[in-house]
Amino acid sequence: MSDRRRILLALAGSSLLTVPPLRAQALPGTGTGKGVSFPVADPREDPRRVYPLQLLQLVLEQSGREPRVEERYHYTQLRAMAELRQGRLDVTMVTRRDLPASEGLVVPIPLRRGLLGLRLLLCRAERAQTLSQLRDLSELKALGLGYGVDWTDRPVFERLGFKVVSASNYAGLFGMLQARRSDYLSRGLNEIWEELANGKLVGAGLAVVPGLGLRYPLDDYFVVRPDEPELAEALHLGLQNALRNGSYQRLFDEHFSQALRRAALHERRLLRVDGYPEDELVELAQQQLLAPLSGKLKKT
Repeated sequence: MSDRRRILLALAGSSLLTVPPLRAQALPGTGTGKGVSFPVADPREDPRRVYPLQLLQLVLEQSGREPRVEERYHYTQLRAMAELRQGRLDVTMVTRRDLPASEGLVVPIPLRRGLLGLRLLLCRAERAQTLSQLRDLSELKALGLGYGVDWTDRPVFERLGFKVVSASNYAGLFGMLQARRSDYLSRGLNEIWEELANGKLVGAGLAVVPGLGLRYPLDDYFVVRPDEPELAEALHLGLQNALRNGSYQRLFDEHFSQALRRAALHERRLLRVDGYPEDELVELAQQQLLAPLSGKLKKT
């Protein structure tokens, strides 16, 4: 194992709170003009991919690299990870920090401050009030939860006793809900409002369940192809610099501050999904994110 890879693996214990004063610098291989390949999507079809692309461009710039991204379309998570392992894709995202180095090099800073694990429920509008009255997680588990077939934590929810109904693709989640083959979707509060506004994607007659939500330690991380430790180091450096100089926070606020206000988490019961795999970096990021609401959140 190379020295650089040992360094990257050692970074797995780093904290979002600990951001040393690093200086952007050109690392080996920078300045070549070669774009970093990364999965993207048409924002009209999948608005979730806009922020990660802009963040990757920011992070490359903050690391001293050219902020050029070679955009790759029509990638499922499974395909992205397969091509990353084989060196045909430079960067993608994962939700697991414990990935073996042979699968990819994880940059240990959550990309959305734990926002992805703060979930709102989407259902057919006529059922919204009924679902808002659910008392605990056991009642929710009895209902059909629409879930992507290739989402990495689908087996976790099945193991925890949720009644998972799988969709083969992203758009199919909403069609399945409309067709009454599932009862609800669990969406990150960073996702749900843009999705609802996209009539072509979601259709009509769906609503956010009022007064209720879920919380568990989920977020995305950048992961780099196994044979590019210099790129992984550059992304880690760029993220640290962006956190330190405020450019990360500005981008985060641009995309998510309105969604956070609209979610009104202090007016919701956030049901904790006990048994979901722990991730102390995501937990810490969520605590920081929710700190301004301390004392206002409803007890569950």
